Amino acid sequence: MFPEEIYSRFIAWLDRAWWRLPASEHLLPSIRAFFTAEEAGLLTGLPFVPTRLEELAGLRSMRPADLAERLDALARKGAVWRAEKEGGIFYHLNDAFFLFFRGPLSAPDPDPSARAMAPPLNRYFHDGLMDQLAPARAKPLRTVPIHRTVEDPRGILPYEDALAILDSQDLLVVSRCACRQRKRLDPGSSPCAHPEEVCLHFGSLARYLAENGMARKISGKEARDILKAAADAGLVHAVSNRQQDVDTLCNCCRCSCVFFESYHVLKHPKSHDFSNYRLKVNRETCRACGLCAERCPVEALGLEDDPSAGMERKKAARLASPEACLGCGVCVHACPTRSLILEPRPQVQPPPRDRREWITRWVADQELAEGG
Repeated sequence: MFPEEIYSRFIAWLDRAWWRLPASEHLLPSIRAFFTAEEAGLLTGLPFVPTRLEELAGLRSMRPADLAERLDALARKGAVWRAEKEGGIFYHLNDAFFLFFRGPLSAPDPDPSARAMAPPLNRYFHDGLMDQLAPARAKPLRTVPIHRTVEDPRGILPYEDALAILDSQDLLVVSRCACRQRKRLDPGSSPCAHPEEVCLHFGSLARYLAENGMARKISGKEARDILKAAADAGLVHAVSNRQQDVDTLCNCCRCSCVFFESYHVLKHPKSHDFSNYRLKVNRETCRACGLCAERCPVEALGLEDDPSAGMERKKAARLASPEACLGCGVCVHACPTRSLILEPRPQVQPPPRDRREWITRWVADQELAEGG
């Protein structure tokens, strides 16, 4: 079989997962950069759900030990999930979203194939890959507020409390930001200067990333220090958009984040799901320094003339686009006069219960957008 046909079949198989692969001149170059034809052939037909090694070996007519050696190498590359449980070894093919925007490009020293994938992937990003994100009402990530920016932290719901999420984990790891590395590894892109080692992971994802060299284990104290440094740098805390089994806490910047880039460059209606908090401004103490407007990742804040403004100023901060406010607290954290605070929104909007419910919502929105 010619390589072109091998890659074509693999792309068709990978396209069956929840994150689709729309046609583009940049699709094949992205796949070829990361996978050899031999790897693509081996992975075509590999299930997207955990499957015992012996069953996979039977499907491939291979000795389990021989197949395990090849799949273990692909797990270290970030292409295949590997887990040991119930006295056996299980594997599954990682979906395209994980391949493009998570594991491979989050390693401290990305595989040469991941490095080669970054340039064509960035072209593909702007040529249809992200269109599927626009109609999704439940985004992959949900904003959680910076803890000290909430008016009464005692009332924070457990799934919105970044510190409580950290404290509830048995295993904490940190990886590089795949979004920032995607930009930095592409000579045609403009990388930002924000810190890269800021993505926190938990549970089975943390174990997989650490075991395969894509993240390192850290203590609870270091995780809290990373959160504080991220807040000081103006980054947005965002977690897996579900109440149960949260496996990721990202710290997003508007410069490189795939979701903010989709919002600002591709003009999607929303980047992340909002927290259940909104901004409140004390215009009497605001001194109109403009730092909040400068920091706001969605440009929801501005300065306006205000005769009632205090501190002998004629302007004060104003939430110019309340419908865009994420409730992240980045502006509050930066305010030198403590004139900003986050207060609860009038109605609580709970996130999906678990990953299954989130996927169900995602699929329904895709079908609706396609006229199904």
